[in-house]
Amino acid sequence: MKRPHYSWIICIACMWMFITNMGLCSNILTVYLPFIEATGISGSMGSGIISVRCLASFLTTCFVREFYRRLSLRRGILIASIVGALFPIVFSLPGGIVTYYLGAVLAGASYGAGVIFPVSLLLNNWFHTHKGMAVGLSSAGSGLATMIFSPVLSSIVTRYSLRTAFLTQAVFMFISAAVIYLMIRDTPQEKGLEPYGLPPSASGSRKKIVSRPLPKQALFVLAVMMLLVGGAGLAFSSHLSILMVTNGYSTGIAAKAISVFGLVLIFSKFSAGEIADRIGAKKASIILFLIFISGCISVLFMDGIHIIWCFILPVLVGFGASIYNVGPPLWASDLTSENYFADLLRWLQLFYNFGGIVFTILPGVIADHTGEYKSSYQMFAAMMLTALIILVWAYRKYYIPESERTE
Repeated sequence: MKRPHYSWIICIACMWMFITNMGLCSNILTVYLPFIEATGISGSMGSGIISVRCLASFLTTCFVREFYRRLSLRRGILIASIVGALFPIVFSLPGGIVTYYLGAVLAGASYGAGVIFPVSLLLNNWFHTHKGMAVGLSSAGSGLATMIFSPVLSSIVTRYSLRTAFLTQAVFMFISAAVIYLMIRDTPQEKGLEPYGLPPSASGSRKKIVSRPLPKQALFVLAVMMLLVGGAGLAFSSHLSILMVTNGYSTGIAAKAISVFGLVLIFSKFSAGEIADRIGAKKASIILFLIFISGCISVLFMDGIHIIWCFILPVLVGFGASIYNVGPPLWASDLTSENYFADLLRWLQLFYNFGGIVFTILPGVIADHTGEYKSSYQMFAAMMLTALIILVWAYRKYYIPESERTE
């Protein structure tokens, strides 16, 4: 039998990075948050944990390109993964809110340095065709982590203790860091291969790359877009569980709904990449934005009695939320030439994380004054609608067709 191209092993490793360095460093906080707040921490303090994580991600992103330039992708990913494995250990220590903030710094550093940027570079190195599918399949790991670990860790907390759940997570993440390191190679040349989909006849005659950087005006507008996308994306998932609980649903129902969210997110991310390969990143992004916005609007119908609304929400936002991970690498590829891909990707990720700093604390602050989280999700819908308008404008003005990216 013909052996599969090693690029798909790289894709599996990238998926595993999404499971650990994103799913278990970011998304899983929405499961822990109600239990953490039950220890006597206010809503603002709980949202502050998410904000601290976002701040750490933002600061890490500022230096991520230099970090990988000095260390290589493989070594840098190992360090980022180990840092991520340390955060639940810190969470398990006594110390109250200060300890949670310190752990959030480690989680944010792992997320900022160990997911979007290195995964995008790896997949760009290893795939000549099917990049959208590879990005979608890899990013599905965060949804897989949410689907599997949300009920598992919630059950461990309920049956044993919060500390036991943290330590169980840490062991899994340390093992994962070692496995990912063994799987990854920076480029196909290290395995004596060419990128997946590159014809053998083209391997020795690459076309010259056209230099097409984005103007400063475009970078500024895209920064605003990612500020809104990051604010909505990082805040909505971190408050899903507490949203459901404060609307009258039990923690068990909330955990199941979040698991459904993870399941839908897996399918959505994989299919989003495939759809983007077929109809283009722009059209696929518009569809995902609109689905996500409709999910935020559905929050208005949650009443603590009709369980269907507790599950309609995660289904809709689960489909739409794939835009957060699948979108930026494809947008960076479409809006600038290949030699500026890493710079634009870092720029987008930088303001995505900055949006989390600015907006993730707002739901907790609003809840402290109003006693509810519904209005926050209407704010997220408005933010995403504005971001969609900006993205459509950017594509109309700066999109580079494939035929014009090389000469």
